[in-house]
Amino acid sequence: MEVYRESFQLSLEVEGFVRRFPSSEKFLLADQLRRASRAVPALISEGYAKRESVKDFRKYLKDALGETNEMINHLSLAKAFGYIDNGPSNDLINRYHVVGKKLSKLKDNWQKF
Repeated sequence: MEVYRESFQLSLEVEGFVRRFPSSEKFLLADQLRRASRAVPALISEGYAKRESVKDFRKYLKDALGETNEMINHLSLAKAFGYIDNGPSNDLINRYHVVGKKLSKLKDNWQKF
């Protein structure tokens, strides 16, 4: 799925930025960014494995959407604290918005085949 590939790629890119955060953020914002960015593709993947149940798959997509929104918040904080420059942070935020829209559309339109 395209949304899975995009979210997986985003998690790799986020990891690259997080490694440059100050050590004081290791167990705070950096950890939250890592967890949320990795959760998005993981939830999509796990939900897809259980896609025979429309209700279950939609729940996983809804949870992935929640993690996507969390990423937007955490990236906005990283930008405000100056940990990620405006250009890259705006790009990541915009791409997470796109992933969120795709997840919403997939969740709303998924039907058992």
